[in-house]
Amino acid sequence: MTLKNISRSLATIVALTALTLSPQAQTFNLVPNSGFEDTNIKKLRSYGQMEDVSKDWFSATEVKADVYGDGAKGDKIGIPTNDYGTQEPAAGLCYAGFRAYSKDPRMQRSYLEVKLPQMLDRDVMYCVSFDISLADLSRYAVNDIGVVVSDRKIEQPNLGDMILQPDVKQKTNKVFQFAEGWEKFCGTFVGTGQEEYIVIGCFGSRSDMSIEKVKRPMGLTGPQLSHAYYYIDNVEIIEIQAKSQCVCSAVEERDMDLVYGSSSVQDEDMTDVEKINASAIYYAFLKRTPTGSGKQTVADIATILKANPSMRINIVGHCDDDEASEGKINARYKMIGKNRGDQIRRMLEAAGVPASQFSVSDIGAQDPANSRDTDISRAQNRRVTFEVN
Repeated sequence: MTLKNISRSLATIVALTALTLSPQAQTFNLVPNSGFEDTNIKKLRSYGQMEDVSKDWFSATEVKADVYGDGAKGDKIGIPTNDYGTQEPAAGLCYAGFRAYSKDPRMQRSYLEVKLPQMLDRDVMYCVSFDISLADLSRYAVNDIGVVVSDRKIEQPNLGDMILQPDVKQKTNKVFQFAEGWEKFCGTFVGTGQEEYIVIGCFGSRSDMSIEKVKRPMGLTGPQLSHAYYYIDNVEIIEIQAKSQCVCSAVEERDMDLVYGSSSVQDEDMTDVEKINASAIYYAFLKRTPTGSGKQTVADIATILKANPSMRINIVGHCDDDEASEGKINARYKMIGKNRGDQIRRMLEAAGVPASQFSVSDIGAQDPANSRDTDISRAQNRRVTFEVN
């Protein structure tokens, strides 16, 4: 078995595993002709024929988009070998291609666009993904590859670069330089109820994007071309309920161990009541056991409560929005906020605090400490707080 076939098989296994959905989620792919299989290969002879021979897909600028087929009459756009390299399809007999960057002014960027058969639903999360492979004879590889999701058709009436902020981008905004097979691009998008077009391409400005030179693969003849050109296959938009259902690979998973800062900010001039009200314990994603600083906060609160036997507190469990989504598909995490609060209760009891001095409540993700869409903000929301009654 060749290296490319092995890579292809592994990519298929990863794709099926990474995008396995719960029974509650819809597995219907909203992208028409998602693998570019509905292509009239008999008429395929050269570059720029996507709109002529492939159903549904078209170009977003005046640079004509490319499609490749096994059995095409033109060697330029054949499969597995074509003028840009050698690549088997991720599936089927066809795939598409786009130019993400070029130093040659005669080779402009291209963009692939398609209209979805229905608008995305409001407040529904989707996993947007496709298989991608750098063409072997590309001298460069770049980042800023992404997907623009739009409520209207995007038509740029020139040959210029589209400099836009993509709605879906790989979490790490990596430079895609894998050419020995296929890797997965993926990200999440929450619909507003209006979107019905997507555009795939490179949307970064030349002055800001990362551009890396790559070596020509061993055993391949022909000069490298001064561009970054990518093949794509299997474009999907699938409804999901939690971000964990849209993971490209292990390196793209969220930072599971990220814990926000110290657990308490204390001032010597604070009263005992103020110290407790200012205390907070922060957690790693989906964890209910506090870190070392969190355990110290519990010990400090236990000391205060034992010194004030008439004091009553409420232990309040919180989670972030991603954890709340996980709770919808996994019963283990349905009450993650309460589980955190109960763990603190048990620790206080073990420290000798009477159970009559505290109660536990859970408000889930309804009272975020920070509403920004960042990993740090979500880490601030994974917490237990305290209220003196």
